[in-house]
Amino acid sequence: MKETKKKKEEKNIDKKPPEENKEKSEKIITEKKTDKSEKKEELLKKPNSEKKKNLFAEKPALVIGGVLVLGAIISWIFIGIMSGQILGIFNFGKSDSSIVETDSNEDISLTRARLLDGRIVAKENSSLLPVGIMIENLPSVRPQSGLSKAQIIYEALVEGFSTRFLVIFDPNELPDRIGPVRSARPYYLEWISEYDGLYVHAGGSPEALAAVDGLGLKDLNALHKGQYFWRDSSLSAPHNLFTSKELLGYAVRDLGFEDSVAEFDLGIYSSDPDLADRPEDAKKVIIRFSGNNYEVEYQYDRDSDEYLRFNGGVEHKDSNNDQQIRAKNVIVVEIPPVVSIGEKGRLTFDISGEGRALVARHGEIIEGTWEKPDRTSKTRYYDLNGEEIDLGRGSTWVHIIPETQEYTYE
Repeated sequence: MKETKKKKEEKNIDKKPPEENKEKSEKIITEKKTDKSEKKEELLKKPNSEKKKNLFAEKPALVIGGVLVLGAIISWIFIGIMSGQILGIFNFGKSDSSIVETDSNEDISLTRARLLDGRIVAKENSSLLPVGIMIENLPSVRPQSGLSKAQIIYEALVEGFSTRFLVIFDPNELPDRIGPVRSARPYYLEWISEYDGLYVHAGGSPEALAAVDGLGLKDLNALHKGQYFWRDSSLSAPHNLFTSKELLGYAVRDLGFEDSVAEFDLGIYSSDPDLADRPEDAKKVIIRFSGNNYEVEYQYDRDSDEYLRFNGGVEHKDSNNDQQIRAKNVIVVEIPPVVSIGEKGRLTFDISGEGRALVARHGEIIEGTWEKPDRTSKTRYYDLNGEEIDLGRGSTWVHIIPETQEYTYE
């Protein structure tokens, strides 16, 4: 803290008496000077403590004013601290960078590429704790809430050969309505583990729940922590469970994850090419998970350098804003056939390893391969020359499809 020195300036204003009263005035002035001199001599004879006591006693207004100023400063500091704590609930995972010590050679850029999607953001917001939420994709629940705001979405088959999403958000991008939230499956844990994020779901298969506990994931199960969710009574259960940015902020605080940050490696990203450099005849990507209801198509929008998503032959929209869902990158990961079909038709997949991949970005289709050595390793994508593929800065849709299913571009 800086110390401020206050100086007091005393001004003596002498008033010259009228000429006719000069003699009388001089007598009064002489008496006052004598009186002041005697008081000064008495003061010098008293101990220091008594001097200070008398000095303060002679200036009560100054003391009271100082106390009021000090009280105002303390109140201001207290309010600032409390405001920071309250705002922190809704910026959970944010690192404290309010005080930064640097030298002249240190990079003091105020922006960074966000780990989740490569977008350029404020440095302190580049590595916040990711939040992954299980959302279903039955035709009857479309359009879902919140998909257009996600940074990464994984789509894979579940029982009945329908598909389900793992929707991963940067916490600052979480919308006010997200869902319908559904149950966990073991292979989705492989993808959330890449980001070490909060895993949000409503129950799950026995294998998935056992794996969540055994792996020590950051877990938020709606069946155990219902206060962070609500049911929309206008929809039928269990397809009516939702959550929000505010409720998830409270959950992160209550579960003790406020200081958790993203620690995975940043991928390779490229900025949008100039409009003149974007292809006018870009091919569309078609993925056939199963029947017509789960056929997905992406059409390139040259003006925005994004891909428009269609599901079941119609525009796939977000019910929060009635806008068609867009992706900066579309990826297809080909995996081995279904390993087994268990109780209630639940599927088992082999997720780790390597295989064929297809990447669409900037209007270009790249055939290549994918690699994921183990559960926590981030999946990497390579072209046929073995070079890692750079992605566009923005949202990515990753489709995990067994080699027995179809995908193409045309």
